[in-house]
Parts: sequence; structure tokens; C-alpha cells
Amino acid sequence: MKDRVIALIDGNNFFAGCEILMNPDLRGKAVCVLSNNDGCVIARSNEAKKLGIKMGMPHFMAKKEFPQAVYLSADFTLYQDLSQRMMRYLSNYSDKIDVYSIDEAFIDITGLDKTYEMSFQQMALKIKSDIEKDIGVSVSVGVANSKVLAKIASHKAKQRNGFYYIEKKIIPYELQNIPIEEIWGVGRNIARSLRSFGIFYADEILLKEDAFYKSKYGKKGLELKYELSGISVLPVTGIVEKPKSIQRTRAFPEFSKDKKYILTELEIHLHSVCKKLRENNLKTDLISVMLRTKDFRVFYREEKLDFLTNSEISLTKIVHNLFEKIYKEGIIYRSSGVWASDLSDNEKNQLSLFTSYNHKKSENITSILDKIEEKYGNGIINVGQNGIKEIREKHKRQMRYRSF
Repeated sequence: MKDRVIALIDGNNFFAGCEILMNPDLRGKAVCVLSNNDGCVIARSNEAKKLGIKMGMPHFMAKKEFPQAVYLSADFTLYQDLSQRMMRYLSNYSDKIDVYSIDEAFIDITGLDKTYEMSFQQMALKIKSDIEKDIGVSVSVGVANSKVLAKIASHKAKQRNGFYYIEKKIIPYELQNIPIEEIWGVGRNIARSLRSFGIFYADEILLKEDAFYKSKYGKKGLELKYELSGISVLPVTGIVEKPKSIQRTRAFPEFSKDKKYILTELEIHLHSVCKKLRENNLKTDLISVMLRTKDFRVFYREEKLDFLTNSEISLTKIVHNLFEKIYKEGIIYRSSGVWASDLSDNEKNQLSLFTSYNHKKSENITSILDKIEEKYGNGIINVGQNGIKEIREKHKRQMRYRSF
């Protein structure tokens, strides 16, 4: 059986890197990205790591101990947009891509060395260089013969110059001194069990017979040994599992009771949700709106639709109506959100006899708007309140993406 060659592309300090890309003045500074409602640190630049700021550190503690750092509210819409650009870029090389997280993806490059007339190492370095040049985010690339080994290679790459290749002939050497707890897919219970049999490091897993793993851990145990041996049993399929629901929430940069401002925030969320629906070829007939107050009280309303759609043109009035039902004058709010649930696949749903022609027309219009945004940048055209431009400025986001 032909050996597979799998690369793992992994963003370096991805959220912080996105912030620095949007604001180059942050380059070289200790940058920390905060969780929803600015509770704790969820991403750090290398400079912030060197200061000693820990992942998960409460914001108030970090700011007190490290006042020289820059603390930013997370903008998950921005991060998702850049992530999608990165994933689309990978599709230029192969149709076998498994997106593992917002900043990680496995790509099967088996046989592409002949297609592109370059070694696997050269190809991986080209992918890394092109992403950093054309998109602007820094990535590490690990290359090996299986997903588990590619994950290990990616970790080694981050400790070196951003690239690492594990050759099959020296796999046992590469696995030395890697605690079993650090192996991708090995949970706490499995690690405890393996240690009870005298297995403490990754290379020691290769020493036991197949029968041992089959009897003690079944199929999953054998898969672990094979993957660590360089035999790919967890293939990169390229099959994307569609989401069950899509939501967009964001804390305001400043608490607000301004009705127009909060409503415009909801329209930005709705646009992001609908764009995600269209990207996944999905439609919704259940829309929800949420407002969270300064003191963390949550107000929520939803509406079941009598039609399926993925167009914000069709849904804007509904979001407005839901907003009017939960918004209270004089109350100070800290965040907002929009949900789309009860999702259906476009290809499995025919246009209902009772579906308005206007809904279908609005979907065609938004598809055209998507193409314009893809070419000229996110946020170039707005649907809804005229205040969207001011809101984006208030969030200090210049939505300038490099096109490719």
C-alpha cells in the first residue's frame, strides 16, 4: 500500500496574528486577545508569552500584573473570515482537506510531488510561504505519513522555524521523549491505562504487539499504533460535516444603550450568519436574537418561519421585530447575538408552492453580493442600517483583506 503524505497547516497565535494583520502598529508588541465579555486571555503574541502572560489568565489579573500589554476584545467574525480564506487557499493544492479547527487543517498531498515537480518538503514550504505572503497570517507546517504524526510534526515545527518533516525511517527516534499525554487523541483515561502497562512515551507504543492494543483498547488502540507507525488509517477525506446551527455573538467594545447601535450590531451578526449558511449550502426557518445586559441578564426571542432562506434581505425585518420585543429603553447592554437553527440542505429542499418569489429573488441578490465581497473585501456592501460603517470603525476594524 502506498504511503500517504499528510501536512497539517496550523496558524501561529492565530487570533493575535489576525489582530496584528488588521493593525500593523501592534507588530512587536505584547498582544492578548480576550474571551467573550473580556473574561480571560485566549490568545497571545510571542511577545506576550515572553512576558509571562498565561493562557486563560483572567483579564483583570493580567492587566494588573502586565499593564504594558495590549488587551483586545475577540472579533470572531474577523478570525472566521481569515480562516476561510486560508482554507480556500489550501484547496488550490488538493481537494482532500479536513478542517480541524478555525486555524488548523490537514491536507493530503500524496502524489502531488509529481504534479508540481517538487519534493514534499518544498511543497509544504511553498504552501507556508504563499499563505503568509498572500493572506498575511503566520503558519507552521508539519508533514508526515499520518494525521497523528503530522500533528506531532506541527508541534515540532512551532519550536523551530515553522516547518518540520518526520521521515518514516526515523519515526521511533522522532517519538522519543514525547509523553503519551501529548499525543493527539490520547485522553486522560487512556494515558492512565497505558502508564499502568509501563508505556510512558510515544515511541514505547510501537513496542507492543497489535494483539495487545486490540484486546485492551479495540479498534481505537490499533489505530493509534498504526498512525504512530506511519500507516495512515485516519484518512483525509475532504468531507465537510455541516453544522446543526450557526450563531454569531460579540461583546460591544463599550457598554451601550443606544438603540440604533445595538440594532446595527445585530444586522452585522445576521449578515455573518447568512453568509455562513450560503457557504454551507444551507437554509434556516428558525431565527433567534439575544441581548445581554451589563449585569449579565439575557433577553432572548426566536421566530419560526413559514419559509426556508439564507438571505439577510428576507430576514432583516424579522430580526428587527425580535429586537423590538426584547429591547428595553434605558438598560445598558454588553453584547448581542443572532442564531440560525433548524437548518436544511438546499439540495434536499425544493421551492415550496407557498414560498414567496421575493424570497427567492433576495437569495439571488445576496449570492451576487457574496461574489462582490469575495473580490473586494468583507463589508464592502451593507444590507440594513446606514450605521454599519460607523460600527465597524467603532470596533476599530479596517476590513482590508488581500485578494488572491
